[in-house]
Amino acid sequence: MHKLAFSTLSCPKWDIRTIVDAASANGYHAIDFRGYQGVIEVIDSDTFKGNSLKEIASIIHDSGIEVSCLSSGAKMSSPTESDRERSLEMIKRYIELCHGLNSKMIRIFGGRRGTLERPVENAAETLVKAAELASKEGVTIAVETHDDWTKSDDLLKVFEAAGFPDGAAFLWDIHHPYRFNGETPSHTAENFKRCLANTHWKDSLPNENGKHTLKLCGSGDIPLAEAYKALKKIGYQGYLTLEWEKVWHPDIEEPEIAIPQFATFIRNLSILN
Repeated sequence: MHKLAFSTLSCPKWDIRTIVDAASANGYHAIDFRGYQGVIEVIDSDTFKGNSLKEIASIIHDSGIEVSCLSSGAKMSSPTESDRERSLEMIKRYIELCHGLNSKMIRIFGGRRGTLERPVENAAETLVKAAELASKEGVTIAVETHDDWTKSDDLLKVFEAAGFPDGAAFLWDIHHPYRFNGETPSHTAENFKRCLANTHWKDSLPNENGKHTLKLCGSGDIPLAEAYKALKKIGYQGYLTLEWEKVWHPDIEEPEIAIPQFATFIRNLSILN
């Protein structure tokens, strides 16, 4: 039903051959690039330029693995015009890299509302501009449930205000709407069913600091099985992307554990559901 991918946040020390070998060995279909060996925006990495980029693209192509997404730090919503312009310029650079890596998707964050008087309209304006840039090049902008836009109702309003532009879609981080808003997976899936392009997967448990601790999928309390059923119900056929945030949380399990574990977890879900 779905295609497996993992984010390079999961394996910040790995080189490209190690990444594609792990993907192939564990039945993954794709890689989602969010950083590479210490550089979080891959458009800023010398490894993703010139002849080095061509070598990376060749290694990926020869492995049979896809590049499901280039996960950028660009934002749909920002309180200042200069921030919004920076995001659009970043998107332009990522579109160029999409061509080099034969990728069709760029993740952008929801972003911050700040003191904006009309946050939905403001975000919609930026979304339209980003989608126009991307659609001309055969690329999709996938907006993640992140920052001030973890409620699917709120993100849906932006897409409605923007008129659901070609080249724009939702990216459902399974963790965020539930953890931060108590939103049920069925509600999120129903809101996003019109144009859901990607999903990010992680699990966690609340901790004594009022925050949460990341756990291997199935070891926390995020209703991942419910999310899987909800995706199946709306006919979702896209990527299930492990976002194991080793970059931000170095003490969590190593990628050698997390990447095979997620693949097994999803296969077990598919058998049970």
